[in-house]
Amino acid sequence: MSRDPLTPNQFSDASTEERNKDVKSMASDMQDRLRDVGSKAREKTAQMADAVSETVGRQRETAAGGLDRVASTIHDNAESIPGGRKAANVAHSVARGMESTASYLRDHDFTDMRGEVMSLCRKYPTQALISALAVGFLLGRSARR
Repeated sequence: MSRDPLTPNQFSDASTEERNKDVKSMASDMQDRLRDVGSKAREKTAQMADAVSETVGRQRETAAGGLDRVASTIHDNAESIPGGRKAANVAHSVARGMESTASYLRDHDFTDMRGEVMSLCRKYPTQALISALAVGFLLGRSARR
């Protein structure tokens, strides 16, 4: 069938306007749905961040308690370590370091620690890169076993 250019278009101006309204309505609906999805995603992200923060907080307390227990055990047994007074002093020094670390973990939240790590990385970028490579290498080696 051939189309006669002189015959009126099968779609009138009214139907074109209706289609335009339908398209605009669909676009508006899509925007609303995208806003809803974005809002829900933000809410879920906030909930997950809160849950992670709580978990990290509990783990900080658990780690700090473990460090204190180990430090106490080292202090209690330092005098019986072979090597004399020098070895006992080293053991006490290590135990004090563990106690200090436990105190730091209790006194600082994850955000504080992250900020301090970032500050150290900015201050000592070469050492931070070497440390990251070393830790990555050790984690990779341990994962292969």
